[in-house]
Amino acid sequence: MSKPSISILPALPSDIHALSALENLVFYDEEFSTVAFGPTRDSPENIQLRADSLLKSQKESDEGTGKKVRYVKAVDLESWKIVGFAGWHFAQRDGKEIAQSEPVKEEEQGEMKGSGEGEEGKEENGWGIGANAKFCVDAFCVADEHMDRSVNYGSYAKLSTIVIHPTHQRRGIGSTLLEEGLKEVDQLGLPCVLGASPEGEGLYRRYGWEEVEAMEMRLWEYEGGEGMGLARHVVMCRPAKGNV
Repeated sequence: MSKPSISILPALPSDIHALSALENLVFYDEEFSTVAFGPTRDSPENIQLRADSLLKSQKESDEGTGKKVRYVKAVDLESWKIVGFAGWHFAQRDGKEIAQSEPVKEEEQGEMKGSGEGEEGKEENGWGIGANAKFCVDAFCVADEHMDRSVNYGSYAKLSTIVIHPTHQRRGIGSTLLEEGLKEVDQLGLPCVLGASPEGEGLYRRYGWEEVEAMEMRLWEYEGGEGMGLARHVVMCRPAKGNV
């Protein structure tokens, strides 16, 4: 299969719903996502909640409110469809002019911030309609703590999400998105943290990330995870490079 012609571009507000839908598609079949976000995770309401969260972060960053995010899309130049995207957040804790990021949990993969009630009368709990809040806290918030410790509670960048459409995986698009985002990370001289699935560990190691903590989630202990096994979720940190 020939390598597609891909253009890496900033994501526009009009792209955000498509990014949310793509993220949902990529993670939908993972047991980790099944337990975290529940059986209605692919509902239109949940996809819209996630889109609203992404758009809110992007808008606040664009308005200079002290939050800095970057959403970057990969566009197939033959079909002009978005086939991948990455989300980067930047947190500053020493007074220099790098904007404060959203709390990490709000941009962890699949989180869909919103309010009100969804289908079947299930209330939205801050992670999405029908999501398992206890699992999300045990997985994402604990991972946040490991990330903070890995940078000694200082400034950092975070790769909050990176997804490639299943039809375009293993064609170099993930590497291209990483390289594009790391340009800014290295210009700022920041360490970069992320949470990795086993499938992504090898790629991240090639770009300099190192394991900080390997979290093993006992899925069967959570509602919705009956009969499932362990899910490995690895917190990784890439040391700072370049100059501030």
